[in-house]
Amino acid sequence: MTNDDWRALLESFLADDTDVEEFNETFLEAWKSARDDKIKVPDVIGDLHYTIEQFDPSEDDPDDLRDEAEKALRKLAKDD
Repeated sequence: MTNDDWRALLESFLADDTDVEEFNETFLEAWKSARDDKIKVPDVIGDLHYTIEQFDPSEDDPDDLRDEAEKALRKLAKDD
């Protein structure tokens, strides 16, 4: 995935076009695909990956994940 693809995924989640579970699933699939294809993943996406791996929808507040996604989106925009 390109930075634009990651950005679009984050923007979709933040715009409430996808729910937390769908976002997590899509993100993790994209992460795995990028890693399997040996595509460099931006550091901020790596950080967000850790957050998503630790996120438990039955215990954690989805707004916390949205906050982290928003931070990642801002950093991605800054890094371009």
